[in-house]
Amino acid sequence: MILGYVLCMYLATVRVEQHTCSLAVATRDGELKMDILAYIILNEDDALFLVRIADPDRDAGKYFRIMEDHESTIFIQILEKTKTTLDFLAVIRDTTGIRAFEESFCFIKPPIRVENGNKVYTVLAPDLAQLKEAYNKLKEVGKWKVVEINRVTKGHNILTQRQKEVIKIAYEMGYFSSARRGVTIQEMADALSISRSTTHKHLKDGVGKIIQYYIDKHSVKQIMNLDEG
Repeated sequence: MILGYVLCMYLATVRVEQHTCSLAVATRDGELKMDILAYIILNEDDALFLVRIADPDRDAGKYFRIMEDHESTIFIQILEKTKTTLDFLAVIRDTTGIRAFEESFCFIKPPIRVENGNKVYTVLAPDLAQLKEAYNKLKEVGKWKVVEINRVTKGHNILTQRQKEVIKIAYEMGYFSSARRGVTIQEMADALSISRSTTHKHLKDGVGKIIQYYIDKHSVKQIMNLDEG
């Protein structure tokens, strides 16, 4: 049961149009795709990227010329070309997308997919507030769209065992039924052989956690409908 988990993060896939980055610009025609396997932020403006093209048989020279001629490219060097891949290093003057996530405490999970003039980021966020903060920063980068977002659970229970017991007895005694609302906290406490104050606390805290779960779930749906331009 999904209510059995509380320690969670959110895994989101976000597509960002990045016309200021030569890597994204080179993929605008839809023919070339590449993956940023790793990156290092060198300073506020520049990043070093390790990039892989999975289909090196196409006219790679054409796309390298586009990247080399773009104003954001500082350095580019091919490392290795095989029958199936082409790896290269590039220092690019464009850290806007990465910083939008990292400054919002959203952690980018490589690879970053580069296709159709966009970078597709997979990010882990500790909560939805951090994702929303990142989206606000992305408004300064370019058009973006949430492709997918999932709640990632850690395997710990939302409710303590006692909270489960209190909510279960409350349900069985009709506490949540409008037709049988006469049951009191004291009656539930007597049935559980615990104090009234303890019963009230476990009931309040347990129900609060369940409500928060559904609020978070609704917020995920709202985020999925976001599409900034």
